[in-house]
Amino acid sequence: MAHCLQNIGVDTFWESAPVEIIHERPSQRLHYRVTAPMRVTLDGATFDAVDWGLGGCRLRMPENDLPEKGSEHTLFCTLPFQGFNITLKAEASVVRCETSGDIAFRFTQLGERENALMQHFIEDLVRGKMTDVADTIVRIDTPVTPVPTKPDPNPVDVMPVRRWPIKQIVMTLFYFALGAFVFGYVGVYIFATLFRLEVPSAVVAAERITLTAPVTGMVTDTSVRPGDTVRAGELIATLKDTGVETDLRRAQAVLASTIAELAETQTLLVEEKRKAEGYALVARNNVRQAESQLVGMKLAKENAALKVERMRDLSAKGLVRADDVEAAALELESVISDLERKKIHITELKELIAGGDSIRLFTGNAFAGRLAEMDARVARLRAEKAHQETVVASLQAKSTTRTVTAPVSGRLIETTQVAGAAIKQGEPLYILEEVGAETVQAFLTQEEVLQVRTGTPARLYLPAEGRWIEAEVSAIDRTAGFVDEVSETYRFRAPDARSAKVELTPVGEALPLSGTPVVVYFERHRNNLVWRTTQQLLEAF
Repeated sequence: MAHCLQNIGVDTFWESAPVEIIHERPSQRLHYRVTAPMRVTLDGATFDAVDWGLGGCRLRMPENDLPEKGSEHTLFCTLPFQGFNITLKAEASVVRCETSGDIAFRFTQLGERENALMQHFIEDLVRGKMTDVADTIVRIDTPVTPVPTKPDPNPVDVMPVRRWPIKQIVMTLFYFALGAFVFGYVGVYIFATLFRLEVPSAVVAAERITLTAPVTGMVTDTSVRPGDTVRAGELIATLKDTGVETDLRRAQAVLASTIAELAETQTLLVEEKRKAEGYALVARNNVRQAESQLVGMKLAKENAALKVERMRDLSAKGLVRADDVEAAALELESVISDLERKKIHITELKELIAGGDSIRLFTGNAFAGRLAEMDARVARLRAEKAHQETVVASLQAKSTTRTVTAPVSGRLIETTQVAGAAIKQGEPLYILEEVGAETVQAFLTQEEVLQVRTGTPARLYLPAEGRWIEAEVSAIDRTAGFVDEVSETYRFRAPDARSAKVELTPVGEALPLSGTPVVVYFERHRNNLVWRTTQQLLEAF
């Protein structure tokens, strides 16, 4: 009965209270997360992992040095196990950054060895298994010896008893030939190094002449083009001298100005002659006036003298004062002074009148009249006019066409002007390279040039043509590279710089065009007595 009631009560309870079922989302983790110790090294700093697994790890880092979300990093994970530190390398990216300083990394690239080792650690930790050291080391690196799966094509048991050692013979001949080649090459190289001097920095060069414009003008015709060969005296270009026309117009303008100035000066000269006649008349009138004034001044002198005598007599009688006598004497001296000045003035006027055509009128401050100056100016302008007429005539007879000819036989390298172009005097017109006088210029270091002698034979190799030419050393200039082209002074150069220049002339064969590269093989002459004696003995044999 009680059992029935109990069942009834349970059924009643379940019927009265509804059942609520909660569905929880399954975990998205694909791997276990463990909190076993693991040290992670990131950018030189080491941190303890909060938890880790095969998918990634979580670190706790300082808040001021947190990496950005999505950035890629290389992690070095160290697992301590039974006294060993096993370090694994993994590429990871940041998937989450928390404000507490926790950074979650996801492994993006984990090697097969690292994956197996971490899985071994996690499985043993989860299952509670104990693993010895030997088994762990075996899981870290297991050596594998490859075993061939194909059968031996030549098994020993089926090989014939007798056969020719063809392979051995072939390899012996091969190594013999290789040894002969190597030893021969080494011998030739040692001989060439000890007794020959190879200089690859050489080039075929020729004398170049720059033809400049003789006059300022315009290029009217160019008979040749770059690359053409010309002979000495051959016409190269024709120029029109525009400077002659300019000089002619300038000379004609100067002549016209001189003629106009001469006409003006001649007119002024005629007027000056009229003024001179007037000056002469005025001068004679001045003389007559001065002479008439002289008569009056003589009478005034006599009256002043009588007055002085009269004043002295009255003073002696006591009728006048002494001051009155002195005043009368002073008046007499003044009249005498004026009389003398007037006489001098009359003498000067007579001298001016006696001057003839060069007579001038003295106005009291200066002389009026420039007849002589005007005559000299007219003469000068007439001489200038005659000279300008001669210049104009010579310019009119002068030709405006100029020609440029080749000074030597050669080849035109470059031209800077074309027909119809304007050019100034002295500007470059053509660059002419002399043909038939080519030489080879080799540039050596200061150490190499000491081993070269003038007049010794040398061999030239032309890489562009693949042929050899015999040559001879003609000149050696050790300081060619020491001269500064701007200041024309000597300057220091490094010992390994190719500052020395050696010129070579061909023997028998002609050289190609300038600019062709050349490799020169000199005879090496050493200053050491032993080397020099050895070289002489070898040359004797």
